[in-house]
Amino acid sequence: MKQEVFQNSYGVLLLIMLFIIACAKSGDDSIQKYVAKDALLNIEDYQVNFPKTEGYNEFNASCITCHSLRYIEMQPDFPPKTWETIVNKMRKTFGAPIPDTTAAKIVNYLVAVKGKR
Repeated sequence: MKQEVFQNSYGVLLLIMLFIIACAKSGDDSIQKYVAKDALLNIEDYQVNFPKTEGYNEFNASCITCHSLRYIEMQPDFPPKTWETIVNKMRKTFGAPIPDTTAAKIVNYLVAVKGKR
């Protein structure tokens, strides 16, 4: 029984691969454009642009020492209390060297750019 399932899965995978190859060989531009477009994507070229408003310098200096700005950009819009909890977790649990006054500026900045009221 398990061998039959494996053989069936292998057969389906083989059919999918053959279909993709056949479409690519047939001159189907939609697949060729899709492959070419993805081949040109370089994640290092992706630029994150946070607004340079009040608190940006503290945010930028403190947050990128541990993770990328892209990671922060991917976060959902949180209410102020959640951003405060997250910044405190970075300080207390993960040991980020952020003084209280800087932490408050970072929280205010995150609420301004990624906050939900």
